[in-house]
Amino acid sequence: MSTAFQTVIDNATTLSFNKRRKVSQTQSRSGRIRTTSLGGQVWEFQVKLPDGPRYSDYRRLIEAMEALDKTTVGQIQLNNAGHSYISGYQGDASSLSGATATFTSGNTITLTAGLSTGSGYRLRAGDLIQLGSSGSVYSVSSDVAYNSNTVTLHRPVLESAGSYSLIIGPSVTWDIRCVEFPNYTLFGYDQIQWSGPFIFVEAI
Repeated sequence: MSTAFQTVIDNATTLSFNKRRKVSQTQSRSGRIRTTSLGGQVWEFQVKLPDGPRYSDYRRLIEAMEALDKTTVGQIQLNNAGHSYISGYQGDASSLSGATATFTSGNTITLTAGLSTGSGYRLRAGDLIQLGSSGSVYSVSSDVAYNSNTVTLHRPVLESAGSYSLIIGPSVTWDIRCVEFPNYTLFGYDQIQWSGPFIFVEAI
């Protein structure tokens, strides 16, 4: 895992992410709006580092990130203790290990093992799922009751049809590229300021 990009995530003062589909809209003279989905729905993260920390503390991090530049694929997780409200599991299963699912087509998967609970929910809307250790990351788009095994995801599954072990919650890993690397300015004595956010986009 790229510790450079992960350090940016762990020390962020602001973090925004966008996973909505790309949409084209046109409006006729009569006022009718036509909407066409352009697909996409890749994860995009905008991450702002704090202004004011010591440059001497960031020198090695900057070198590591500039070495990766905009071409190298890195990995990030939302597994920092302070990020549990973003990526923590919301369901009622006592264990996340051993969860498996099958996928055929579309944006649904079928749970085949794990996440067992006698009441409540196996998964809740907003839970994060990764198909296999190197698969893409998806968010659950609607609650999955304890007696249901169909999981609807936020986008069509990118992996091939088959059976997969599931990684759930803060353990999921995104493959990303840094498509926007902000400039930095030194001010005062040994302080650093950033011109804007880092932008990371899911590498598919």
